[in-house]
Amino acid sequence: MRRLRSLRGIAAAFAVLLSGSTAATGVAVYLALVDAVDRQVDLRIETEARELLAGQPAPAEIARRIARAQRDRDSGDIGFLLRDARGTPIAGNIAPAQPLPPGLSTVGSEAAIAGLTRGRALRTALADGGTLTLVAESEPIDRHDRKRLLILAAGFGSVVLIVLAGIFALSVSIRTNIAALRGTAEAIIDGNLRARMPVDRADSAFGGLAATYNRMLDRIAELMSEMRSVSNDIAHDLRTPLARLHGRLAALAHAPQAAPVQPEIIAAVAESEEILALFAAMLRIAEIEGGARRAGFARLDLAALVADTAEGLSLLVEDGGRILVAPPAPVAVAVEGDARLLAQLFVNLIENAVTHTPPGTTIRVTLAMAAGAVQLSVCDDGPGIPAEARARALRRFGRLEGSRTTPGHGLGLPLAAAIAQLHGGSLVLGDAAPGLAVHVRLPAAPG
Repeated sequence: MRRLRSLRGIAAAFAVLLSGSTAATGVAVYLALVDAVDRQVDLRIETEARELLAGQPAPAEIARRIARAQRDRDSGDIGFLLRDARGTPIAGNIAPAQPLPPGLSTVGSEAAIAGLTRGRALRTALADGGTLTLVAESEPIDRHDRKRLLILAAGFGSVVLIVLAGIFALSVSIRTNIAALRGTAEAIIDGNLRARMPVDRADSAFGGLAATYNRMLDRIAELMSEMRSVSNDIAHDLRTPLARLHGRLAALAHAPQAAPVQPEIIAAVAESEEILALFAAMLRIAEIEGGARRAGFARLDLAALVADTAEGLSLLVEDGGRILVAPPAPVAVAVEGDARLLAQLFVNLIENAVTHTPPGTTIRVTLAMAAGAVQLSVCDDGPGIPAEARARALRRFGRLEGSRTTPGHGLGLPLAAAIAQLHGGSLVLGDAAPGLAVHVRLPAAPG
């Protein structure tokens, strides 16, 4: 049996089970009522038959007792029939259209007894071979059966409606709180680390859960802030002495007395520049992930930005022996964002393609609209990245084995991904068959 995974499926299954069990209970109660009435009617006709047959009277005496019972007692709803051994009626006020079975039985309209639609019959064999038959209509059933069904249906129907209303209210409450939880989580994913769930009543089940969830987020934000502060402090504190070291090495490289070791000093200067670039990239990612740049977002034409940036990068790509193909978008593509950050994102993607592909590689840039989003794709026909290694390539310092001998520090793609996330988008690595395809999806600006 397939497991129920959705709230709607659980509620529907519970409603079906409840309705089925309520209907079964209603049928059982109705049948129990019918059986109780039948037992009362049986008791009455059995008592009447014992009185008529008390002392084993002759058929003539039984006939007189029947006449007296019809005249003197409240037995108008009881039918009597006395027959002799040959089946000839001797006394009574009914004439069933078909023989009734011995003992107790249920009689319906098929017996064609006037005024009777349903009743109980008792046929008793006499000593001389005759029979005495008594039929009593089950008056409560005959006259009130429809109303009884309506009463039961109304009673059990109201129970079902009340429970279904409770299920609906609970479902709406759960769905609302799940939506609030999801909205808070999505806001945090988008970079708003101060987003929290609303708490109406802290003493309620959902309110307590929301309060606990918010405390967890506060603790996570506190830990992230401490880690960010530590990493930023380290980067800031190290960048200053590294900058001084870089300056001293650069000055030493041009000193006459350093001529014998000038190549090594120049190499050290280049290494120090790489370290400074690494710290600058780390601080840049921390700044972007903090979300402070979001306040400066403005509406801009991404197609024009990509075209201008591609034109400026064309010489860099050609000098590296690669080919850049970046046809202009046919229409303007509006987004909300920071022009400098989006330009840096595009530059990082192009530089990544140039750095990790062999000469002769073609790098293609496309920009398209799809389902209310803008997709910027940078694809190359180089060696690509295996599917199992793409997640590692998006981690900070997540350099692959094949790229460890190339320049860089493994922060180009993570920085581009951080910029995309700051703009409410995403960066995904795919297969260009052959080569690597980097797809950046950004929400299109409204209007």
